[in-house]
Amino acid sequence: MKWLFLTLLLINLGLFMLIYPQQQVAERSSLLADVGELKLAGEQESAAANDEPGAVATEELMVEADETTKPELEEPLKDRPAEQQQTQQTALPEEPPAEEIVAETPPPPPQEESPEEVSVRCAMLGYVDTRSAAEEISVRMRALGFKPELQSESRNEQAGYWVLIPQQSTRREAVNIAKKLEESGVSDLWRFTSGKLVHAISLGLFRDEIRAGDRKREIDALGFNSVIQPRYREKTNYWLSYKTGNSAVLSDRDWAGLVKDFPELVRKEIECQ
Repeated sequence: MKWLFLTLLLINLGLFMLIYPQQQVAERSSLLADVGELKLAGEQESAAANDEPGAVATEELMVEADETTKPELEEPLKDRPAEQQQTQQTALPEEPPAEEIVAETPPPPPQEESPEEVSVRCAMLGYVDTRSAAEEISVRMRALGFKPELQSESRNEQAGYWVLIPQQSTRREAVNIAKKLEESGVSDLWRFTSGKLVHAISLGLFRDEIRAGDRKREIDALGFNSVIQPRYREKTNYWLSYKTGNSAVLSDRDWAGLVKDFPELVRKEIECQ
């Protein structure tokens, strides 16, 4: 039974291999028979153009038209009649002459009138003894339109006259002379214990030199050797510098008001720095 099955299977495979290829070839030939003759698109268009009867005539007419019109276009102008040339010349529109464009120069800018120059000068107000007085004057000057600058300077000035017993070499000698003066009835005295006049004895400070001379003669009459010596002290003076001109001018009325409150004021011009 097994062998019979295998034999039938082999027979079927052989029949399939013989019959199936023949069926495929027959189907392909039947499909190609309906298509007809194949041609390229360019060949078909050229063939169709050649078959049309009017194509050749149209081309001949176009060639004849070109040959008839070409001489007319190429005919030179000089061979034509003068009237025809004049007609063509007059037919052309005349171009208007080009207008010259002239650049306009801008007007000069208006000149500004320069203000009148006012000479600027420098001046000073002084001197006052205290800084507070100088600051008060500065405030009043600023109210008048000035810009004053506060200045100061220190200097030694004479502040009177000393009547002295000259300096002694030692403190003991100065003490002994002071005791003798007191025993002689001189009570107004002062013994220097330091400074430049150390071990000297002061018998009075006088504003007037004449009064200082009277005191010296009085002490000399008691048998003592006295001298007159000027007294100096360092003093700081304050003053203001300012500029005049333009809108800042110190009038006589304003100056009179300052002098009334500060009689020691002096006004004078100085060099500007």
